[in-house]
Amino acid sequence: MKHVKIAFTALMLLIIAFSCQKSVETSAIEQKKSNFRISEIANTSWPADQKICSSPYQISLMVREQLPDGTWLWIWGINNPNPGDGSNGTIRDLGHWNIQLPDCINLSNIKAAKVAYLNQLFTYFTPVIEADKSYAACDIDVTNGKKLLKFDLGTNGRIISYYGLILDKEYPIDQNAVAYYFAECKEQGTGVTCFPGIGCPEPCIEGCSFSQGYYFAKPNFVWPGNVTIGGHVYTQAEGKAIWESSNRGGISDAKKAFLQVAAIKLSGSSVGKCASVWNEVKTAENWLKTLPKLTPDNIKNYSNKSVGEAAGRIGSWIDANHCGE
Repeated sequence: MKHVKIAFTALMLLIIAFSCQKSVETSAIEQKKSNFRISEIANTSWPADQKICSSPYQISLMVREQLPDGTWLWIWGINNPNPGDGSNGTIRDLGHWNIQLPDCINLSNIKAAKVAYLNQLFTYFTPVIEADKSYAACDIDVTNGKKLLKFDLGTNGRIISYYGLILDKEYPIDQNAVAYYFAECKEQGTGVTCFPGIGCPEPCIEGCSFSQGYYFAKPNFVWPGNVTIGGHVYTQAEGKAIWESSNRGGISDAKKAFLQVAAIKLSGSSVGKCASVWNEVKTAENWLKTLPKLTPDNIKNYSNKSVGEAAGRIGSWIDANHCGE
């Protein structure tokens, strides 16, 4: 009985320790989200390679990173390069700005929104997508009544302002995203500009491929270049020698894989980047990487049933997605 009590006590201590560890991990994640002090990126140099658009204010993407829970943090910075009262080339403080979200983003994709001046904690706000009434009160509404996401924080002299969104997943950068700025209700105080904003993933396109016969049997055809398969570089002459090697006793799995992968790779950008066939190509290449460079003399020495089946599926994909000659 004594041993049972000791074991039970040890188990409870282990559970408590594990719970504390998970609590610390969760706390660290929440602290990263809730108490992200902007001084953490204060020493980040202003990105010089981002597109500069026609705007009195400089807008740069300062942070784009994945958080521990899988969400993505975006932080933009806005700088007024010449603050003043608007005379003699100076620029009035920004009052606020709006961003036009892409079609693939709605409020359900935004997990948090926040704003801060340099060296301050972020202030969270509930994002809404609606027309900005500030523009409607002006004689010139550069937004044309569009429904936008408003960051209700401007600039204060030379102090950099920061604006953050936490999104549900990864999205690409659109260097030509649209933003609207508001400083005062005058023509020079409002405007539209581009900035490095949120883009939408490209739609998945299967694309097409020419067949192995097109690349290996077509008379007088010249490859667009050498092809790398399984980590080995093959010239057209080497590839054609494999194609013409004897099939007596059946085509080996290595030859099946080589020819089908070559057809896909030689088809280049015609095959979509996210085409389903790449999974089969990866299966074949992972095995081919374990083999020496293939030649007509050794091509029949290597067998792998699953790779041979993957090569067959590559062939079926090409049949269904043939570019046509």
